[in-house]
Amino acid sequence: MFRKVYFIALLMLMLSACGQTQATPPKLQPIQLGVGYVPNVQFAPFYVAQAKGFFAEEGLDVSLEYGFETDFVALTAKGERQFAIASGDQVILSRAQGLPLVYVMKWYERFPVAIMTTKASGIDTPAKLIDHSVGIPGLFGASYIAWKALVYTQKLDETKIKLQSIGFTQAEAVSTGQVDAAVIYIANEPVQLKQQGMEVNLFEVSDYINLISNGLVTNETVIKEQPDLVRKMVRANLRGLQYTLDHPDEAMTLSRKFIPDMKEADVPTQRAVLEASLALWRSDQVGLTTEQAWQESVSFMRETGLLEKELDVIKLYTNEFVGQK
Repeated sequence: MFRKVYFIALLMLMLSACGQTQATPPKLQPIQLGVGYVPNVQFAPFYVAQAKGFFAEEGLDVSLEYGFETDFVALTAKGERQFAIASGDQVILSRAQGLPLVYVMKWYERFPVAIMTTKASGIDTPAKLIDHSVGIPGLFGASYIAWKALVYTQKLDETKIKLQSIGFTQAEAVSTGQVDAAVIYIANEPVQLKQQGMEVNLFEVSDYINLISNGLVTNETVIKEQPDLVRKMVRANLRGLQYTLDHPDEAMTLSRKFIPDMKEADVPTQRAVLEASLALWRSDQVGLTTEQAWQESVSFMRETGLLEKELDVIKLYTNEFVGQK
């Protein structure tokens, strides 16, 4: 009898141990994703993917890194990071330097940069920028690409426009008349001025040319050796993006947990920033880019001297991982 009880107890312990082993959650693969300079509601899709467990469901432990896009692009191209968020022009310039960067998922449908003037200025078309001053953060990055694209498509004579480097002071510079216009991010400075009651004109670059904007990038080695990892990363990010588009109020609430500097007084403006961002993200083909759009970007950069040689656009991107289950 004692041996029978002992055997039953031992069996129960073994079954319990097995149950505990099965209940142990799988180890998540750590991923560092460079997204931008500082925490901001414009990164809501990534915050949503973290908070809703979309990354974890793919077996990924994704942490967001903040800093400069060019740094993250270089790290990813060299294999020191597996993924980054980067604009199409950065991919093009990297490939021109022989770096094996590949764009694997579109995030922004529309290029997020425009030229802004006040309604009171009377500058309501790009052609009216002639003989006026235009402020720009500097001769670098998406702002400079956007400016050159506007000049290129509208055939503006740059010698008749005073382009001034003003740092990231565009809203103040335009509102106080320091410059007549400024190159801005659509979901940033215009929102600030509208919240202050100032009416503005926007010349959105995407109305004139279809430039490839921000998306998820990786390198050729990761695609070749870890295609399943790329598939999981794309899938989780697309879920975060779509959920944000479908549930913007919840996305705003979730994002606040990731933005320590956001105060209650900031919420109305930041909600407006998110709304403006949603308009830039919406797409009939979420995640996908086209050869035609890449060729348009390459041709513009080549013809304006931003790119010194022709590139094979097919190597710049892949849609292989978008829409896969």
